[in-house]
Amino acid sequence: MFYSGVIEGFYGRPWSAAQRIEMLDWIKAADMKLFAYAPKDDIKIRARWRELYDCWESRSIANLAKEAKSKNVMLMGAISPCLDIRHCDPGEVTTLKRKLQQLDDLGMRSFALLFDDVPSVLGPEDRKIFATFAEAQAHVVNEVQGFVKELGSDRRLFFCPTEYCGRMAGGDVKTSAYLAEIGEKLVPDIEIFWTGPEIVSEEISAQSLRDLARVIRRKPVIWENFHANDYDIRRVYAGPLGGRKTDIVPEIAGFITNPNNEFEANFSAVHTLGRFLADPGYEEGQALNASCRDWRQRFVYASSNRQLELEQVELLADLLYQPFRLGPQSAAVVAETRRLLAEPKAAGQAGGIERIRHFLKRVSKLFDDLTEISNRDLFYTFQPYLWECREELLTTIHYLDWLATGPQPGARFPHQDHLPNTYRQGFAVALQHLFPRDERGHYSHAP
Repeated sequence: MFYSGVIEGFYGRPWSAAQRIEMLDWIKAADMKLFAYAPKDDIKIRARWRELYDCWESRSIANLAKEAKSKNVMLMGAISPCLDIRHCDPGEVTTLKRKLQQLDDLGMRSFALLFDDVPSVLGPEDRKIFATFAEAQAHVVNEVQGFVKELGSDRRLFFCPTEYCGRMAGGDVKTSAYLAEIGEKLVPDIEIFWTGPEIVSEEISAQSLRDLARVIRRKPVIWENFHANDYDIRRVYAGPLGGRKTDIVPEIAGFITNPNNEFEANFSAVHTLGRFLADPGYEEGQALNASCRDWRQRFVYASSNRQLELEQVELLADLLYQPFRLGPQSAAVVAETRRLLAEPKAAGQAGGIERIRHFLKRVSKLFDDLTEISNRDLFYTFQPYLWECREELLTTIHYLDWLATGPQPGARFPHQDHLPNTYRQGFAVALQHLFPRDERGHYSHAP
């Protein structure tokens, strides 16, 4: 079986019950089959994993399971016991089984044990029993797998290892003793999550997945963080899945995306993944265009049944494209601005500024029109990011106009619309400014 769908697996405020049910529709429309409920800040998944869900929480999960079943979507539940579990204590395994039994009773049919984002150090009691961290984890997960199979032949267990990307495995999975032992000792039909060479991977190659499969003795399930933004809440990604070729699909057992914290930002993430898995000739620009045509239906004006223009929805996705690339339109504006700054006296300067001015008009109209749509969650998701794009474009034009007047070296940009306080400040930014770094954020030593 090939697993495809969405995992609500980020840090931060979880989605609402209504949003999860709507996500089931998105998954089904993208011809995918799985939704995993695994928000890191559901306190009973991670911090207080031993506690059962109360009656109100149970009712919400049961309703989600009912909706998932009606849409032929498998619902997965997760437990992340890795912060404080005592691997050698049979009582801990019993507690895990009791929690899984509750999830099964509520209608979940697959389960995940998440051992990610923890120090790989055994406690003193565990060190008396287990030689390695991998051995301790495999013991617990295998015990749970036996229980899961007793629940029903259709139940599935997934495992997120502590080394869940290439960098955490020392940069070369072939030399990771931890992954080799996990592969050797974990029951073969337990699925293993993998995020690629990095937590958020710019690219994932077929060869890297073949190398991993030989080590863990099974094909991995991709836990895709390409659209995730919980590591940088100042950004959101509305563009298509990129940096992956469809030749990876035969090398994996599944592909599940863990997208933006903001629910409404995830339409393209879900729908372009579905297209990627279905189309061997996947091309991200075409996939995004198709996604935007469907996404447009959510942008309805409150005063009428009119929708935003398709070009506006495509512009929104372009402005908030991907973690490693700008959208084509935005990239062209940045390139034009770079040229104008480098050659302020060159011929054709006026035409370049006019092109940027026209782009600003389009962004401003998008911002204004978005304020009028009836879906306020959708509006509030994108309002701060569009506001920033508009303000920086306006400052860019004013600066280029000022530069064309020939100011003296060292002159201060005087425009009244430029407010220095809109430039990010505060403690975190002050620390960042202390270190030399390139435009992608990589630090270096500057003697």
